[in-house]
Amino acid sequence: MLTTRPPLFFERSSGNSALQKLIPYTPEFLAQLQGSLTVWLADMYRQVPEISHGSGYWSMSPPLQQPAVSANGIPVGSVIDLQYLQGSAIAGLAGTLLIPDLAHDVVHWRRQTLLALVADADLSFISVWSPTFLTSLLQPLFDTERQTCAWLEAMLPASRKLALRHARAQGVFTELWPRLAAVSCWMDGPSHGYAVQLAALFPQARWLPKGLFATEGVVSVPFGEGQGCPLAIGSHYLEFVGDDGLPRGARSLRMGETAQVLLTTGAGLYRYVLGDRVRMVGNHAGTPRVAFVGRSASACDLVGEKLDEQLVEGVLAQCIDSADSACLIPDSRNTPPHYVALVSTSAVTPGQVLANSIETVLQGSFHYAHARTLGQLGPLRVRFVSGGAQTLAALLQRAAEATGVRAGDVKPRALISRLDTANALLAITEEFECPHL
Repeated sequence: MLTTRPPLFFERSSGNSALQKLIPYTPEFLAQLQGSLTVWLADMYRQVPEISHGSGYWSMSPPLQQPAVSANGIPVGSVIDLQYLQGSAIAGLAGTLLIPDLAHDVVHWRRQTLLALVADADLSFISVWSPTFLTSLLQPLFDTERQTCAWLEAMLPASRKLALRHARAQGVFTELWPRLAAVSCWMDGPSHGYAVQLAALFPQARWLPKGLFATEGVVSVPFGEGQGCPLAIGSHYLEFVGDDGLPRGARSLRMGETAQVLLTTGAGLYRYVLGDRVRMVGNHAGTPRVAFVGRSASACDLVGEKLDEQLVEGVLAQCIDSADSACLIPDSRNTPPHYVALVSTSAVTPGQVLANSIETVLQGSFHYAHARTLGQLGPLRVRFVSGGAQTLAALLQRAAEATGVRAGDVKPRALISRLDTANALLAITEEFECPHL
């Protein structure tokens, strides 16, 4: 990291607090981010001008770690996400946003956000990062068993209370938000299945992809038509490392190739290994269009089995119906350790049959098969949850937040590689485990 300009503030990279890095936000770096945001917003308004006909909700969640000050007096952590827009041409956007109270705890914030959304009949645009975040936020609206919406109805005017009841009865949000023109979220990689399931709740809205934005910089920006998003070549210098281990420039990417991202930015990062993998899926005026594949560092290696997210995603795709959702969780609490497949499905499949199916495909991986043969790894087990992808998304969100991940930063994963999040998810789904023969 090398820069001559003092940062306006540091931002913590997302993820495990023990491994967080402080990323300097210099004026140059903020201008680079704002440039990409401006391109994205302009193209979005071009595609769906109706999003400007009402209010907008942009995912903003309270920080789980309080803002601090570094040893040299520079603030650590932005107070609110809108700080990224200050001094830019798009700063005026803040006046159109639905902004819940962020000053209280997460439970209070969730209730206030849900109330603000349901009370707003003019909502025309929703922007979140992860579809699982929006799913978990809206989950109480369909929780009829525990009457969790009683407090919500008590605070709504008659017209909105009626619209909410219609939405709950119909299972879609058409009447609740009749002016909703578009929803933007991650739609690539592990997020794809959750986005498809969530889209069924919003038949009136167009679904727009998110580019690849990270705390450390921006890789791609939604623009134009076609698969994926063009690389953000106007913001940072982007390089890539292919599966052959060789670095290459943006214009040297080949169609269908998967590569890791290297960033050089105005924050003082040089050839920074972001840890994300993208695949070239198209071309826009000579600029590659890419889709997010997954995290290159998202892997589990409890006893030498060497499972990574890409491998697990392929295994689940072979064994789980495309309409269902699933993830793999390492269980290191037992001897020997083993993996648990958490599956949301409407199909009637015996747990042991599905466990055997997943286990068979996993053993196509040499290292996993070797660990099983040596008895270092126990057989895979299965847990079924009802309620579709929405329920699984809410469980993933709950476990991640419980282990220190900020609500808006939670990402869908085919492989839960963080052991603290894995343990939290195992604890809250214990009752769903199928008998193991």
